[in-house]
Amino acid sequence: MPAFQRELDPLLLLPVRLFIACLLADMRWCDDVAVQGVLRLSERRFDPHVERLRAAGYVEARTEGRRVRLRLTRLGLDRLTEHVIALDRVAATAAELVTVQRAALRPPDNL
Repeated sequence: MPAFQRELDPLLLLPVRLFIACLLADMRWCDDVAVQGVLRLSERRFDPHVERLRAAGYVEARTEGRRVRLRLTRLGLDRLTEHVIALDRVAATAAELVTVQRAALRPPDNL
């Protein structure tokens, strides 16, 4: 199994979870509604993703009155970084494969 495949994080393969982690990558506390707003998701669609990230230890959540604040953890930042690097390798490999295959195409013979 290639290294990049082992480094891809199954939890971050869903774009919405990847984007949540990216928006919290500065590791500062952020209002959940701000992150939710950037992603244009309803609370019903947003909350389960945050809960999965929180359960895995990637995101911390704290309630301040009616507000919920989120922050990426050190584990979350480490896993996000590894995942993005692995995605970059996947994309580079895919680009190379497409380039090779396109170069192998021959124009049709004109009869």
